[in-house]
Amino acid sequence: MRKLLFTMLLACLQLCAWSQTPGMTKYTIQWKDYRPAVVTTTDGKKVTVGQANILLKRSTLVYRSVLRNHIMEAQMDNIKCVDFGDRHYERIDTTLAWRVDTVGKNALYCVTKIDQHAFRQNLNNARQMTNVELNTEYVETATLDPADSDIEYPVVNIYYYYLNGKFVLCHERELYRHVPKAMRERYKVALSMPDFSWSSPKSLLNVLRSITR
Repeated sequence: MRKLLFTMLLACLQLCAWSQTPGMTKYTIQWKDYRPAVVTTTDGKKVTVGQANILLKRSTLVYRSVLRNHIMEAQMDNIKCVDFGDRHYERIDTTLAWRVDTVGKNALYCVTKIDQHAFRQNLNNARQMTNVELNTEYVETATLDPADSDIEYPVVNIYYYYLNGKFVLCHERELYRHVPKAMRERYKVALSMPDFSWSSPKSLLNVLRSITR
């Protein structure tokens, strides 16, 4: 009996710690309310969508179809960019990245999505501690309507630079290949700052300033 109570206590502590972790969300979409968006297609056409959102599982565009009365995921290959009011998204491969800030003609972008690996790991840890079967398909089957839920999802931010006309992942070695030789020393100095972090938009913008002509 004591062993069971101790196991249950550990499980509660685990779940509490998880729910208080920064970068958590109760929704599988970016905003609780669907909102208007202007979609620019790859052939330059602009389409206004009355009710749209970002699906955090894959950072893709979803919209509410009035005729079919359900949520649909857009074909990302046909999308160039999306504007939700003052928030601008660009497509990078098959995901949408929002523009954090610009430096001259360059910019910092961020892909915000559910960290499915961390989510499944947290579920596995809870299952091992409580010996209770948990559904690991929440991300697959979760409703796209913003209903209140006890489930919380860990969110990860993946940063990219739009640098000299190309999107480049914010990674030391990957970025070094794209930095002009004349600016590589400035690049190294920016990375050596005591408070530098690859997960900090402020740090990443400082780096971008150092390598922008």
